[in-house]
Amino acid sequence: MGGLTTSGVTISYTLTLDTALHIGTGMGLAQILDDRTVQGPHPDNPRLHLPYVPGSSLKGRLRAQLRRLLLALGYAEPERSAVEASLFGFADTPGTLRFSDAHLDLSDTQVAAWQTNNLLHQLTIVERAFVGLSRVRRVALEQRLFRLELAEHGLPLKGQITGTLHADTLNRDLGLLVAACLDLTHLGGMKGRGLGACTLRPGTITRDQTPLALDALVRTALEQLPV
Repeated sequence: MGGLTTSGVTISYTLTLDTALHIGTGMGLAQILDDRTVQGPHPDNPRLHLPYVPGSSLKGRLRAQLRRLLLALGYAEPERSAVEASLFGFADTPGTLRFSDAHLDLSDTQVAAWQTNNLLHQLTIVERAFVGLSRVRRVALEQRLFRLELAEHGLPLKGQITGTLHADTLNRDLGLLVAACLDLTHLGGMKGRGLGACTLRPGTITRDQTPLALDALVRTALEQLPV
């Protein structure tokens, strides 16, 4: 008996940081920074050490966004778990989609100008001081000043989601994933301090290298609501 038919899918997306972003590393610089933000070599130019969004961070946030979306749309168990497993997998059943890291878009006009003038690192990384707050009293804690390294707001990043999905539910599942992407509003930590606001916009979406229309995918997902 043959297995289920699968099709290859790709979502190319842009991610814009609407406010500064902190995805912590757990490592700081003595007496200078309490925590640095994630950064590393750029895949298109490994000599550039720049901030980026790990694919694991994006995957985790999109998974949470999908769960909220499925509940809002009236999906019940076990269908919610089936959709989540299809798109993200579980510990005992790895997902078939790969969420790439989102790196700075070096083709962006402003970014290209910064690179030409050797200003990329200076203009993509900032430091900011914060005051610790009591979660109970909601007041500032004495002698609790800390400094964080942040990815600057306004940065344009890009990445891809690639892999395979079951052909019979592909349009529905892919449409739900696209809807979760469009609903994403924040990444990283410290949302309450005004950090991590972002906008994710899917660009080219393909099934077996054939382009798919974003609006049609989302419409298909909504038309297949459980009854």
